[in-house]
Amino acid sequence: MLDIDIKEEQEAPKQWSEIFDYRENIEVLESYLKNLKDYDNIIVVGNGGSITSYDAYIGALGSKLKSYTVWTMDPEYLKDIKKKCSNGNTIVVAVSKSGNTLGQIESLLYFKDFDVLAITEPNGGTLYHIAEKMRWKIIPHPAIGGRFSGGTTSAFVPARIAGLNIRDIQSGIDYGYKKLKNKAYNLANFYFKKEKEGFEEIYCSLYSSQLYNFQNLIIQLMHESVCKDQKGQSVYVAMGPECQHHTNQRFIGGKKNVVGTFVIAKQDNSDKLNIPDNLSEITYKGIKLSSFNGLAYTDLLLAEYEGTKRDADNKGIPNVTIDIHYINEKTIGAFVAFWHLVAFYSSIIRGVNPFDQPAVEDSKNITLDIIKEKI
Repeated sequence: MLDIDIKEEQEAPKQWSEIFDYRENIEVLESYLKNLKDYDNIIVVGNGGSITSYDAYIGALGSKLKSYTVWTMDPEYLKDIKKKCSNGNTIVVAVSKSGNTLGQIESLLYFKDFDVLAITEPNGGTLYHIAEKMRWKIIPHPAIGGRFSGGTTSAFVPARIAGLNIRDIQSGIDYGYKKLKNKAYNLANFYFKKEKEGFEEIYCSLYSSQLYNFQNLIIQLMHESVCKDQKGQSVYVAMGPECQHHTNQRFIGGKKNVVGTFVIAKQDNSDKLNIPDNLSEITYKGIKLSSFNGLAYTDLLLAEYEGTKRDADNKGIPNVTIDIHYINEKTIGAFVAFWHLVAFYSSIIRGVNPFDQPAVEDSKNITLDIIKEKI
């Protein structure tokens, strides 16, 4: 289902978190959505982990509805989405574990006249009180932090409304937590060893358009979980092969403090490059275009990855490859669980708390002080 080319295989430590044992009750979740009318559009309003897992699922697996995520109070962005949707054919899903994320509430109220469903802890947070006052349906959010909540109502409710098979995603998450612990620990340990050697950055390139929406989730998991007490690496994620035309210059030609992480996925190999007869004699670097005729597009994509990897190997730049055998609900669920564990073990190795984000909270408090000055 998922392979990684780290040769050193160590057994993951016994340290574990009960959040990885949590299993959403799909029957109860679906009972909340019973009799929900059909919609053409879904708008998911949240910040950080409240939307990054959902975005990853939709990007990889598609949606039967037109799906929009709102993470900003930028008026032009909000206005544009509202133009595309209308009350009556749109469901708004508001997600906030605490219910006390100010930006999420500000953005949500732009759509207050739409049909709204709130996912939040039933603990008296601001979102909970707003939902009660507005008589919106409330679905409980479990006590699991946003970036690790890909297997909970936080991501599953909007994914189910959007038509995804959340049972299969859950099955993939279960597999990841049970079977990918050692792989995740070995990657976390590899990153840690390289950090001690001065490799302070991780460059992750994704060679599948279906993985495009994983960029924010991977960055969030690694930054919020690991980067504390002056520890942890900066992570940047980009799409291959396009990133080869800009960030490879940094990766290959810049300071030698970057670890490469390539993610590839086996895809449909039936689409072939077709060179028209009238172009066959044109040459590319001395090779007739007719020579390329019939090559599979998947193989051409993987050749781009292999070219960058070989270049990095030749120059002694450390790198790893993660190979997703194919993309479906189960493998995507497993891939999410894998990065949960990489972030968790990366934190444990460095002796930091994987589940808090004190610097994020500090900036939120300062933002509130600035807004108070405007009231």
